[in-house]
Amino acid sequence: MNNFFEWFSPKLKMKRWLLLLLIGVCLLSFSIAKFISNDELKMQQLLLYGSMFVLGFSASIMSFVMAERRILQSIAEANANPNGKNMNFKKLLFDKRMLDKNIKVVAIGSGDGIATLLKGLKIFSNNVTAIVSMVDDEKNMTENVSIQNVKKAIIALSNKEDVMEDFFTHRITTGALRGKNLGNTFFEQVSELCDGSLSKSIEYISKIVAMRGNVIPSTLDNVTVGAVFNNGTRVIGKKNLLNVVDERESTIEKVFLVPERCSPATDVIRSIKEADAIIIGPGNFYTGIIPTLLIKEVSDAIRKSKATKIYVSNIMTEKSQTDNYTLSDYINSINEHAGKGLFDYIIATDSDIMPEFIRRYNKEGSDLVEIDRANIRNMRLNLVVEDMAVVNDKNTIRHDSMKLAQSIFKIICDNMELEDDEKTLGYYTTKSKLKRVSQKAKKKNILFRDVKVIKNNKK
Repeated sequence: MNNFFEWFSPKLKMKRWLLLLLIGVCLLSFSIAKFISNDELKMQQLLLYGSMFVLGFSASIMSFVMAERRILQSIAEANANPNGKNMNFKKLLFDKRMLDKNIKVVAIGSGDGIATLLKGLKIFSNNVTAIVSMVDDEKNMTENVSIQNVKKAIIALSNKEDVMEDFFTHRITTGALRGKNLGNTFFEQVSELCDGSLSKSIEYISKIVAMRGNVIPSTLDNVTVGAVFNNGTRVIGKKNLLNVVDERESTIEKVFLVPERCSPATDVIRSIKEADAIIIGPGNFYTGIIPTLLIKEVSDAIRKSKATKIYVSNIMTEKSQTDNYTLSDYINSINEHAGKGLFDYIIATDSDIMPEFIRRYNKEGSDLVEIDRANIRNMRLNLVVEDMAVVNDKNTIRHDSMKLAQSIFKIICDNMELEDDEKTLGYYTTKSKLKRVSQKAKKKNILFRDVKVIKNNKK
């Protein structure tokens, strides 16, 4: 009975549409009754009762449409803030599982770049799938850099990031395992439990860790990356590639996989096909992003997808890999390696970062990526430029996770086709969350707006 009266709560804002429905039914009933009960009607009466019928019919249809829309908005508000003091629409309208059917997002990248992206994406959707680059030369799981990328993605998608980071980075201080990394040891033991299967190991860990999404390796094949440099040097192996980068003043012209053909891991293609949005980057460009796109089945699936496809540009260039690269240089390189048509939107960052941080990066051979707008316009791509750069507590320049996610989901919502209830619910859930986040940001008293520094304070 209490659930019945919730329909008339001021929070639901349904009374107006119920009243409009009542008025519409009354007008319809009255006009139909007059037409049936009178054999002859004057012209004035015909016009009057006809107008009442049209108004009643229109009011009834409009009340149904607006009531359904309001219900979906209310569900979305409850979903966007499940711990708030809103009405209990979970009990009133649908099973809790419906709340998890939000916008499906696939993120492709590596390293700290994709970790930063995932931290923001999980705020707006529980259906986030991270496809992590697995190109490496090291077979030992403890030393494998790609496994470290997987761990970063798992930490980023977990509900308790600080707890998971402490767990994965902790060094064992006693016993036979003294000095070993707890996260690596845990991963090794899970791998043994799963008969050495990487995909099963990640899936198993995902069930242990409370995560808002999934992490999938790009491939399970033993594959590494090779590169040709502008001085003619040709190297095979990720470590050799990075050594050449460190030792010589040369830049990468082309990268390739060894072996050239490898198969995507289970669920990679399915996730791309089912995605509402596909995000490429940020991350290590030639050793993380490009190798994943070089897997032919992956790039072909992205190209064929009807999802909203977005490329997120790195903020800084990488020494001897993308020296002096402008934004269009990154796009041209992706097109040369994997073909055109992988994205329609580009998100780039333009922020006033304190000069001391820029100089620090300059000493290490990196600089800000120049946004050459004219060249991007000639490519007929949609460019979105936002102020999203921050300097974290490790003095590294990164994207602001929340701002990046807001920019991405605004683009997604603008391009969504609401052909079914599930997508409509996801749309309203996201719009409600975006509105709430924006309102919260406006309430903050911002001082020294030119200082882009944040701290990751553990709660």
